[in-house]
Amino acid sequence: MSAAVGYRLGVARLRIGELLGQGAVGRVVLVHDDDDGRVLAGKLLHASHRSDAAAAARFAQEARITAVLRHPNIVVVHGIVAIDDDDVLLMEYVDGPTLAVRIAREAPMREDDVIALAQGIATGLAHAHGHGVVHRDLKPANILIAGAVPKIADFGMARGSAAGDDEPAIDARASALAVLGTPDYMAPECLDPLAVDGRADLYALGCIMFEMLVGRPPFTGATPHAVLRAHRDDDPPALPDSVSPALRELVAALLAKSPGRRPQAASVVAEALGRAARGQPIALARRGDGHLRCSACGRVLVAGVGACLSCGQALLDHAPGRWSVIVVGPGEVGDKLDSTLRERLCGWLVAQPDLGLGPNRALARRIPRLPFTLATGLGQPQAEAIAAAIAELGLEAQATGRSALGLAPMRKKAATLSGRVGLVALTSSAGFISTGPGLVIGIAATVAMVVATTIVSARRVTRRVDATPPLPEAIRGALRRTVSALGEIVSPRHREALRAVVERAAELGRDAAFGGDSEIADELARAIDAATAAAATLERLDRALVGPRLGGQTDAARDLLRSRDLWASRLQAVLAELDAARDRIVDARTRMLAGATRDALGDLRAHVEALEEVQR
Repeated sequence: MSAAVGYRLGVARLRIGELLGQGAVGRVVLVHDDDDGRVLAGKLLHASHRSDAAAAARFAQEARITAVLRHPNIVVVHGIVAIDDDDVLLMEYVDGPTLAVRIAREAPMREDDVIALAQGIATGLAHAHGHGVVHRDLKPANILIAGAVPKIADFGMARGSAAGDDEPAIDARASALAVLGTPDYMAPECLDPLAVDGRADLYALGCIMFEMLVGRPPFTGATPHAVLRAHRDDDPPALPDSVSPALRELVAALLAKSPGRRPQAASVVAEALGRAARGQPIALARRGDGHLRCSACGRVLVAGVGACLSCGQALLDHAPGRWSVIVVGPGEVGDKLDSTLRERLCGWLVAQPDLGLGPNRALARRIPRLPFTLATGLGQPQAEAIAAAIAELGLEAQATGRSALGLAPMRKKAATLSGRVGLVALTSSAGFISTGPGLVIGIAATVAMVVATTIVSARRVTRRVDATPPLPEAIRGALRRTVSALGEIVSPRHREALRAVVERAAELGRDAAFGGDSEIADELARAIDAATAAAATLERLDRALVGPRLGGQTDAARDLLRSRDLWASRLQAVLAELDAARDRIVDARTRMLAGATRDALGDLRAHVEALEEVQR
């Protein structure tokens, strides 16, 4: 029998009362303390599951994990006691309905009620996540309402991590690597248990808020598999127009498919909902979808990074110089470019943000004649790289430091045209040849005019435009190191986590209002470097965890899982602090921004140092 935590036990006077509810594995009953008249709740396993090792392990795990959680928005768990030879998980008794009952009775619920309940849930999650506990089965049936106060219950599927100072015991058994949850509220990443962290609980909160506002979860299906597929692939339905734009934006952010595009901490969500409750705007950092996408995988590109952070495809960079790229084929001089190749070229231009070329309206409006200048003002390496990349699209291009007239095809065509024009002139004006050099000059001018008319399409159809402010050199250096390390990071979830850090750090570093503050740039560069190292290390640890020799049940697996969770939690802390810094800076626009930014990045510095300490 385990000693109960935080409750003065009079075991001889505890007795089991009436049934409150039951599920597939156990039931919840009233527990009366005849010593002082208090009423508690107790969870018991069904008799058929008492010999189930996995069920018993989760039962004990819930007691251990929740022992450190003491918060008004979390049901208090006192521990496991023996009552009449039954092991009972002794808990706080909440005299009120579940949120599922409230939704069934009242949905669509009033926006004020939704905000108040969601803020309480987010606050409870922030406390749990701060102690390294991920619920993994957050749903309306597991939220009890005491008056108007929501209380998170049933941590039976929870997983402890190494994030908190108290570090509850980690479940390194197979259940820690099992797919758990209720399909209606499971984040897309839940199908990969190693990818699950506190952001999966935030996704579930988004599903719950949607259900409170509409009356049903965002995704439904005929089978659990169909629901999980919808979570992974389908866009959530739009909320009614009666819901305020700020709340719609918050729910959409919580339901983002990628964890890196959601709010990164429950505390950030709670603060945003607190502002909404006070009638203030919700100031979450926007994660716009952008317009520039990778030509290989279609994912949005991060400006300033020399590769797609989702698939690793290298991107071409711009460097100033005197070289140009001229498209010369396929075809002859004066021929129109093939329309299919034109469309392919237009798409490629859009996918190369760091060249500064962007979408080309002239090229999209009409088909140019060969040859035509694609880009100018480039350094030789960049011009040659662009010509090579265009060749892979099926076009013929040349990198040159001269004008189009200096290209071999143009010289050949000019010579041919000169001969033809000269022959016509001589034939039709034979009587004037002896008149002197004036006519020869006139003929040469005529040849030049014809050649110029023929190659009028050899013009610059693409202008370089600096669409985004440049990044400080310290951040550019960190981004180059990140691109170099992408080959070691192949897992989509680790690339997405790294991408999220890079996006936020680049956003902060590019803000023109920072005035080139080197201290800020150095801190952001450190954050990118630390995140890159963490992602690469997590990749190696994950490969070791799924190896057949470990299987998740040995001491070695337990140590690996603990290390892995420590790395993951520190990386998420850096990401959350970048979000918080962005939000605090937005709120501080009316003050001196540089000073506000230094203050906002103080916590980020501490989290980066913690991550670097883990690395050492």
